[in-house]
This record gives sequence, structure tokens and C-alpha cells, in this order.
Amino acid sequence: MKIYRTAVVGCGALAQAMHLPNIRQNPRTRLAVTCDISRDAAAGCKEKFGAERFETDWRKVAEADDIDVIVLATHTNLRGELIIPALLAGKPVYTEKPLSIHRQEMVDIVKTSRETGVPVCVGHNRRSSPAMLEFKRLLSKAESGMIPPDASVDRRAGRKPIPEEGQMQILMRINDDARSWKEWIFWDEEGIMFAEMVHFIDLALWMNKGYPVKLYAEGSCRGNFTLIMRFNDGSITTLVHTMVGNFEYPKELFEATSNNITVAMDQHVEVRQMGLADELALSVFPYAKESSWAAETGMTGYIHTIEQEQKAAQRERRAPRPLIVDKGHYRHLDRFLDFLEGRGENPCDVESAVPVNRIAAKFLESARLGTPVAVGPEDWHLPQMK
Repeated sequence: MKIYRTAVVGCGALAQAMHLPNIRQNPRTRLAVTCDISRDAAAGCKEKFGAERFETDWRKVAEADDIDVIVLATHTNLRGELIIPALLAGKPVYTEKPLSIHRQEMVDIVKTSRETGVPVCVGHNRRSSPAMLEFKRLLSKAESGMIPPDASVDRRAGRKPIPEEGQMQILMRINDDARSWKEWIFWDEEGIMFAEMVHFIDLALWMNKGYPVKLYAEGSCRGNFTLIMRFNDGSITTLVHTMVGNFEYPKELFEATSNNITVAMDQHVEVRQMGLADELALSVFPYAKESSWAAETGMTGYIHTIEQEQKAAQRERRAPRPLIVDKGHYRHLDRFLDFLEGRGENPCDVESAVPVNRIAAKFLESARLGTPVAVGPEDWHLPQMK
């Protein structure tokens, strides 16, 4: 088994909550370097997670001979400046999302990856969530032309389907709680609409067969908005975000309908479907390893566990433990390592991430103008050269 000497650049909250623990736990990775502009953060993470050394200059990481893979977990102010030298040095890069707000920077990264043959994986980790993968599988099956069982109420009486019945509808509901956000997001020019919604824009593009032609954003880029994306076949994906929800309530609910088949994914712990007669109507998925203390599974178990934990915390005068679900962070990096060894696909290659960021920027434009905006081929297509 190949062991990847891994460097983490950016030792903030996400790195400490996800990437550093996952690298330490993965038998295929060895934490060689922690790097941050803050010496205290870099040194502290070295000690906490058992890195071999720490650095405060990312250039030394890009140039180092003893690094196989770089995990870039900084804000978007550091992307191409590090990724391009790393690729030129032969180092694959796993970069956090968003890839970039700047079109030319993304193009330069893509071109360098193509020229060097060294890959980049973007951290749209929900593509690797076990529940999301099952949701996608069932949705693809529904899209394949599966004939659902007869409905208990059916008034077609020989009527031929109208064009709209060949479309797919996806609803994404994001329950967020601004009390849990880091301060920087409130000052960020693009707000949560760009910084976080790229996750869900990516999923919309991943799940739809067509390409987007029009989109509309209503609300503030800082939170409390609705995003609507229309595709060339008439299918629509709608994303509803709230920043005034409760942190303990399930954050993510996806519902998709196609060919009279409905599939839902709830908080990465439960997938439901109706219309696929040969599939389970309900499947449940385990929590992340950090929440192995929780015994009850599925959505009912999730709600009950939260309720009981809050009561216990109040009784014992302590903070309640967060119930952490598996959003695919560990598996996403592991799948990228598989890809580096010639097994499987890159779970989110850099070329698929470019349209995500371009479309997210279009949503910002729509929100600021207060009008729908058209999406052209230049927003979702990258030229393929011989």
C-alpha cells in the first residue's frame, strides 16, 4: 500500500475539524507538514495531529521533495498562486471549495493541470457522502426510463404525456444558523451565496443531464435567499437557504422528482423513495465517526438523539455534543488517492468545478441586479484542445 506524504496548507477551523483528523486516521496518508501564516496555528496543529514538521511559508511546501499530495484548506485568496507551482512540481492538489471567484485564475489552473498531467481535486465532498451517492444512484435510475408502479389515484385515461412531464425537478432546502458562522463570512463580499452554495450548485450540475440556460437569485448574498436554475430541457433546480434556522435542526434536505418517481435525501442519514418497485423505500446511513456515541439512526433517531442530548446537557450543566453526519470528507480524499493510483474517477476534477464557480458568480449578479440572468456556453463549457 502506497503511503502519501501529505501537507496541509491552512490550519483553520475546517482543517482542524476535518482534514487533519482524517489524514491522521487514514492508513494511506502520513501527515508530513502543517502550514499556516500563523506560526502558532501551524505549530499547534503539528503537535496536536502529529505532523513531522510545520511551515509558515507555503512556497516551501510547494517546493519540498518529501511531499506527495497537498491539501489546500485556506480561504480563496490562496488558490492558483499555490496550486500552479505545486502542479509544475508534480504534486497533486486537493483544494477546498470554492475554487476561485476569478475566471482567469481558474483557467490558468486548468491549463496547468492539462499541460502537466497532474490532477486537482476540488473539495465538493458531498459527492462522496454515502447517502448522497445513494440518492444520485436512485435518481439516475429514475431518469433512465424506469416505469413506476400504478398510482393509487390515476386519472390519465389514455392521455398522452405533455412535455413538462419529461422534466426533472429538484428542491434543496438549506437550514442554516448564522450564530454558528465565523466572523469573516459577514464581511466577505460574495457572502455565503458564493462561499457555501457552490456545494449545492455543484450537486445541481452533477445531477442534471442538461446544461443551465437561465438563473435567478432573490434575497441577500449574506443569507436568506432562493436560487432557481433552469436547464435546457426545462428541468428546474430550486435552492432555498435560511440563515435564521436552528443549528440543531437537520441542515440539508434534497427532494427530486422525475418520471413519477420521487427520491429524497435527508441530512445525509436517510434516503427515501417512491416509484422504484425493486428498491427499498427507506435506507438509513451511519453518522460520522465523531458521533459514534449516537445509537439511534435515521431521521427519527437523529431528532430523538438531539432532543435527549440537549436534555442531558442541561441536566449535567455542560454544552451538548454536536451530532455530526457523514458528508463525505474522509471518503472524498480517499477516492482522490484511488484515482492517483489508477482506480476510479477523480471525485471532483478541477474542470467540473470551473462551471460551478462561474454560475455562482452569475447568481451574485442576479441578486444584485434583481433580475434573471442568462447562462451561456462560456459559463458551463471549457474548450477541449487536441
